[in-house]
This record gives sequence, structure tokens and C-alpha cells, in this order.
Amino acid sequence: MRPTSRPDWWRLRRVQWPAATALLLVAAAFLVVARSDASRVVVYNETGSNITELVVSACGQSQVFHDVAEHESVRIKLGDGRGESDIEILTNGVALWRGDYIESHGGYRTVVRLCRDGEIETSTSVSWWQKLIHPNNASAL
Repeated sequence: MRPTSRPDWWRLRRVQWPAATALLLVAAAFLVVARSDASRVVVYNETGSNITELVVSACGQSQVFHDVAEHESVRIKLGDGRGESDIEILTNGVALWRGDYIESHGGYRTVVRLCRDGEIETSTSVSWWQKLIHPNNASAL
């Protein structure tokens, strides 16, 4: 007696869709873990005017941004950097600010706001994944 063959819709519904869904979930989890280790610096221009040239440096990396408009932000990813250092910001070739220690790895996200009155506000947070796998390091912030 010949076994009955399953219709094509059965294979699509019972095998291919669950396999594709599982593969997508694994890929998404990999991206979350891979991206969580890279540290980032985000700089917001709230000075009330455009910045012709903005240089953000940290962990041996430096990036130059041109014509940063008011209420615009720029980002630098430090995942490829080595070690740790302070963050340094230069505007139009003049050192504006230096501070906030950051490591190139560890999932740190430092936000620097350049305010209208010349004040500089900073805040640092750690990715939720890094907090989960390294709870002692996250509490140090």
C-alpha cells in the first residue's frame, strides 16, 4: 500500500512557515546581541544656530560632521575602537568640551546636549542586554 502524500499547502503551513519564523527569530536575536556591545555617542545641537564643523572623538576614533543644523543630532559608533577614553567635542576647530569617560565596548550610550546658553548636559545609559549579562557593571553607572 502506498503512503498518502501530503498536499503542498500542508508542507507550507506546517513546515516552511515555522522554519522561516524560527530562522528570523534567531537572526533578530543575533543582531540584538551583536549591536548591544558597541558603545555610541549622540550629540544634539540645541545651541540655537548651525554648527559649521563638529568633531566628536572617543576611544581613538574621531568623526567630523559638517553643517549640523539646530535641533539636529549626530552619532558615532565606537564598536571598532579600542580601550577607553574621555569624549572630546570640538566645534569649528575649537575645543568645546571634554569629559564623560566611555569604553568602546560595553553597550554604553552617552548623550551630549549642546545647549543654547553654552551649558552642556550629558547622560549615560547601558543597553538592556548588557545590564542583563553584566549586572554588576551596569549598577556602577
